Amino acid sequence: MTTLVALDLIIDLDEFLETQGETLQRPAMQQVARQAMASAVELVSPAIVHDWFPVGDRDQKKVEVGGVVFELGRHADLLEPARLAFLAVVTIGARLEARSRELQASGKALDSFMLDAAGVFAVGKLIEIARSIVEKAAAERGWGVGAELAPGQLSGWVIAEQILVGRLLDLESVGVRVTDSGMLVPQKSASIMVGTGPDYESSEVRSPCEYCDLSETCRYRH
Repeated sequence: MTTLVALDLIIDLDEFLETQGETLQRPAMQQVARQAMASAVELVSPAIVHDWFPVGDRDQKKVEVGGVVFELGRHADLLEPARLAFLAVVTIGARLEARSRELQASGKALDSFMLDAAGVFAVGKLIEIARSIVEKAAAERGWGVGAELAPGQLSGWVIAEQILVGRLLDLESVGVRVTDSGMLVPQKSASIMVGTGPDYESSEVRSPCEYCDLSETCRYRH
């Protein structure tokens, strides 16, 4: 198991503005975004914990990973070619969330919203790092990779199964815990699973948006 902390996370303002679309076209809004991004850089504590697990028995809706049975639902076939599954949890820590709540409580709703959006963007950049880790390792084996999968993100895979993720990874090593309902705390955290093996054709992790029922309308599609 590998834990990465104090990561050099690059949070680019122009890229952030682009991801927000028309919301930040006005100069006044862009100024708020700049302030939020500057605060985010100071508040995030990026960390990743990850490991590789053998993929065992599987059927149309269930897959055994590391001895734990995950009920992925109708997209369980995305792990059909997998020999190993890469599992990771990323987080930016709790300080940004706390500051966002303080801003909201003091009546600065826009500043709170923008800082929260910057936090979501930062988590996305950490997921990109996790994806690059699995792509590089698979390429060194001469293998391919599957799609980015996650409880609550993949249609049919319920958020409560993040509890099972916590059984396989040392979440305490990155300051994360799982609630009884399967939510990660701090909230600006995320889990991903990626299948790897010689029978996958892609060298790049595929987007989960390909399998989402809201793929045509979601602002967060990637």
